[in-house]
Amino acid sequence: MIHGIYARESDLIFGHVLAGIIFQLDAYLPPLLKDASPPTNFTARALPCGASWLRPQWADHIVAAVGQSRAPVIALALASKGSQSFRGRSAVATWNYAAFSCPLVVRRCGHGGFWRNFAADRYLSDHRARIEIEHSRRIQKHGIATPDIVGVVFYKSGFFQRMDVLTVQVPNSVDLVAFLKCRPAQQQLQGALVAVRNLLAQCAANGLLHNDLNARNILLANIEHSIRAYVLDVEDVAWAPEKVEHVRAANLARLERSLRKRLRIGDLDFTPQELQALLSEIQSHA
Repeated sequence: MIHGIYARESDLIFGHVLAGIIFQLDAYLPPLLKDASPPTNFTARALPCGASWLRPQWADHIVAAVGQSRAPVIALALASKGSQSFRGRSAVATWNYAAFSCPLVVRRCGHGGFWRNFAADRYLSDHRARIEIEHSRRIQKHGIATPDIVGVVFYKSGFFQRMDVLTVQVPNSVDLVAFLKCRPAQQQLQGALVAVRNLLAQCAANGLLHNDLNARNILLANIEHSIRAYVLDVEDVAWAPEKVEHVRAANLARLERSLRKRLRIGDLDFTPQELQALLSEIQSHA
């Protein structure tokens, strides 16, 4: 009984402390985080499910696709005809709608690492979306392939908000894990490795350090009989153009850890020797 009282008091104290921290953070966040205006080349549109930033050329079609539904866009995507879902930190699915010029990919944003256990998919502000949009622009400006972001939808959740990011689906594409899992023919494998090496070389040359460059964050697309590699989930990146070799080594190391983990948990039907040979191929000229 006494233990229960202390436990409840401890929970109450923790709740007050956490609320105080959140209040302080919200009160002293830089003005940029308070800016409600959408980023450049996006327009603000109110949807029944929440606020949104949409590319003007996509805005009317997305508004029509949502209609009067108050369901999150990720739920609409999962329920759309022919939708494909993908493995990720949070829900990811294609969204098919007749008026779309091509399918969209809807991805629920979620924290990784330490914060994943506490905040899950809840955020204090729209800063996470702004960061991803800005990084995406800069990456594309350098000629590095990453899917076009066409919208972000926000949902209030008490003091917090959740958000879905909408990107154009890259046709004829699979992530690196799915590609390797199919045990591709040697010619296909070599084409994919060249694409991955080119992507890593581009990232290094421009100082793009991807802190979560796991194998699922590299997308391989068949384009006119060749393979092109795209980088995904570009919120957690840093820029260090003056440290090319450090960036190269860090990106390679992160990708290697990811592939070894996939082998360990059974996602890849490779022997350790085969994986090492593949990693050596990637590291050469990357």
